Amino acid sequence: MARSATTWPNSRATTQEQERISSRILAIDALRGLALVLMALDHANFFVGVGLQAESYFGNAVTLQGPAYWVSGLLTNLASPIFWLLSGTSLALYSQAHMRRGTTEGAIGRFFLVRAVIILILDLTICAFFWMESAPYVHVLTTIALAMMLLSGLRMLPGSLLLTFSLALLLGYQGWLALLPQPVQEPTDLLSSILLLGSYQTNPAIGFPLLGWAPLMWLGYWLGRYGDMATWQHPRHWLLSGGGLLGTWALLHGTGVFGDFGAGFDSASLVIMSKTPPALTYLLFNLGLAALVMAGFYYARTWFAGRWMEPLVVIGQVSLFFYVAHIVCYHLIASGMHMLLPSLPGPRIIWGYATWAVGMIILLGLSVAYRRLRKRYSRSVLRYL
Repeated sequence: MARSATTWPNSRATTQEQERISSRILAIDALRGLALVLMALDHANFFVGVGLQAESYFGNAVTLQGPAYWVSGLLTNLASPIFWLLSGTSLALYSQAHMRRGTTEGAIGRFFLVRAVIILILDLTICAFFWMESAPYVHVLTTIALAMMLLSGLRMLPGSLLLTFSLALLLGYQGWLALLPQPVQEPTDLLSSILLLGSYQTNPAIGFPLLGWAPLMWLGYWLGRYGDMATWQHPRHWLLSGGGLLGTWALLHGTGVFGDFGAGFDSASLVIMSKTPPALTYLLFNLGLAALVMAGFYYARTWFAGRWMEPLVVIGQVSLFFYVAHIVCYHLIASGMHMLLPSLPGPRIIWGYATWAVGMIILLGLSVAYRRLRKRYSRSVLRYL
């Protein structure tokens, strides 16, 4: 994972150029950290039996609960598209940094493959057990590992060809989805589930189909490796990007093109889109909002000279560790609350948020300690995590 500045920026001690560079990198870490914090909110509620669902799966109608539930669901929907896109960007920044130090292309490719294997093992062991225990479930890390394995080869393509291939696959996949009978049927064979649609009818269940999500990682890699990084420091660029993505979303969502694979939703259907399989509207909407958040980070660079943004940056810098740790943490907290939950007063979402807050205090402390440990043993296996 790409590292940000090794020290927290001090506005009194840095030049304007150093401040600009540090802010740019820290903004990427902070956005990734924000995605992980929102993901933790969603999963903390899941573990205590609260559904923050504001998206559809295989065209199944969604019964939205009160505003607190579906607004929270909309916020947590930001997590997956940001996580996927920035996983590619961080790999690109890692690749560039090591190439400047003289690391060979072959060594970088081997790093990608080894890291992918470690991610796969973590998802199929620790994450699988603490997520569902007796029910095998392959979550996002397995698909990320497979996409990273493919990227270890795709990264050798010229930048223009990698961009063209990634966009063609993204749009081709969406066009193929639009041709399928609606509602989309969950496949029962594992290969179709892993590659094409995902499925909760296979064993293990697959939440993130490779062809639906991997192009986001590869586009993120192109952005970090071949994009004109000098332009990414300007808030205006991110505002225009966010506006363009949201404008395209409004057009497609309003006309039903690359549809949202469902019908009969209630009056809040404007914000309901398909996550599995991932609709183009779902990706555009959430990445458009993410671009506006990034514009805010770049506009208010002085935020990064203070301490209040540091938690997001720390979490973003140890994203894989945080992901694995948060599943274990919230599983254990929810297990401890199991006997109390039925008798707790008030809406269940209150206790979902309380669980999330307690877990975040623990996870932030663990993340700080882990970042320090990884820096001390930078040549150990910890560099893959």
